Amino acid sequence: MIHLKGITKTKSSLIVVTLLLLTACGEKTVEEAKSLAYYGEHLAEADVVHAKCVAMEKHELSTMPPSKRLAWIETATGINCKNASQARSDETYKAYQKKMRDAANKY
Repeated sequence: MIHLKGITKTKSSLIVVTLLLLTACGEKTVEEAKSLAYYGEHLAEADVVHAKCVAMEKHELSTMPPSKRLAWIETATGINCKNASQARSDETYKAYQKKMRDAANKY
């Protein structure tokens, strides 16, 4: 009987440790890929993401081999970098077009 309790305690301990490890792993934030439309509506967030991506390009990405860089582009972070950058470019272009239309309407 004592032997069975020892095994039960061991199994219980193993289960608790496993659950703790799974919980700790589950706490990591998995970045979600966001669409171009999302960043177009949230330009402040697009600016923040773009700034992080520019810093990453100067450091981590610049030393990556091409195969890893291509794989990175397909990750959520890579997709977010691309979409945030494109949203910023689109907004800059829209502002430029508006400025040109306003200038043309003066005449």
